Amino acid sequence: MISKLTLVAGFGAGYVLGAKAGTGRYDQIVRQARGLMGKPAVQHVTSSVQTKVGDLADKAVDAVNSKVETITGDTGQPASVDLTTALGPHQH
Repeated sequence: MISKLTLVAGFGAGYVLGAKAGTGRYDQIVRQARGLMGKPAVQHVTSSVQTKVGDLADKAVDAVNSKVETITGDTGQPASVDLTTALGPHQH
């Protein structure tokens, strides 16, 4: 579902940006796009996509925080790394 919506949005944006038919055609496309975005079904899909993206972002943040806690020993402080020993002798 998301890929179809992305495809349609990308096609519409590409057509509008690439159209050489003048401002009359551009204005017509803009009116049609606004009319489409005003439909309840489209608003429902948009809302669903936003919710799913938000959920995925929350999961990503939780995963990163979990990894950080594992690396830092769950102290909440950044792990200290001694770069002089990490790089080995005589490497800059």
